[in-house]
Amino acid sequence: MTASALKTRVRAALQINMHPFDAPNVVHTLPHQLRAWAGQVDRVLVTVDTRLANAGRYRAERYEEAREALSALLEGMRGDHPALVVDPVSYDGETRAQIGRAFFRTTPDWPDRAFDGGPFYVYFHGLHRANADYVLHMDSDMLFGGGSRTWIDEAVALLERRPDALFVGPFPGPPRADGSLDPAVHAGFPGLSGVAAPVRLDEPAPAYRFSTVSTRIFMMDMRRFSARIGALDLPRPDLKRRLRARAFAETPRAMPAEEVLSVNLAARGLSRIDYLGAGAGMFSLHPPYRTPEFYARLPDLVAPCPAPTGSVPPRGAE
Repeated sequence: MTASALKTRVRAALQINMHPFDAPNVVHTLPHQLRAWAGQVDRVLVTVDTRLANAGRYRAERYEEAREALSALLEGMRGDHPALVVDPVSYDGETRAQIGRAFFRTTPDWPDRAFDGGPFYVYFHGLHRANADYVLHMDSDMLFGGGSRTWIDEAVALLERRPDALFVGPFPGPPRADGSLDPAVHAGFPGLSGVAAPVRLDEPAPAYRFSTVSTRIFMMDMRRFSARIGALDLPRPDLKRRLRARAFAETPRAMPAEEVLSVNLAARGLSRIDYLGAGAGMFSLHPPYRTPEFYARLPDLVAPCPAPTGSVPPRGAE
């Protein structure tokens, strides 16, 4: 499927961010993510960043070699997934103007990258280009368990009965036996203070309300964003971060995208809900390390679970 197909708005889309240097995990994680989610959405969009940071931890060598490797990998996967749309990020004036009208109408001086050179524009590019009422966004290295084939429909229903929620995400890690949340998954952001602890909600399946959102994984109600926020305020980084921006040869105008989204959530009295869903549900995992052992074991971690004798596994079961 070509990018021109994005002109038609759909109900739900899966949108995955990746960068050329993600190729070593994408070869394994993208098929895993498609098994888990492609059957629940109307569109699958892979957003590929096309720029390097000026300096700092987001800059690396051999970019062109990595870009060619990722391009070849994605082109090969399209043979098995013809509905997959690969969408390189465009920084041209008209595209940037469209993103600005969708997210930053009151802040015309918004940057391409956060103060530390981290991705910023690419997140909003992907959300906008997905052109869906509900966008399930994730980073390229996210892993999933539970195997629910109905999670998105359940999450949409949850948003409909929780008008204060703008985001809903899969449960953050496997739940405990009583459905409770491991406190270790609750962490604030360096640039935010006074972040409230998560609150368990009265729902049929385990669900917790958060006052922040991570750009690693979320499903966003795009119509609710337009109605309740419309244009994002862009809080300025503190002095320490502005000095770091200068050291990284980056603009000091923006905090990371997840902190910008979280500040705007709090200002409008909105929230994110992490939700397991019915049965085994769906939960997410984010690998914290990139060691040789991790890459060696990754194929086994994401391999489809074999079906019990005499049964047929649900599509996407992991």
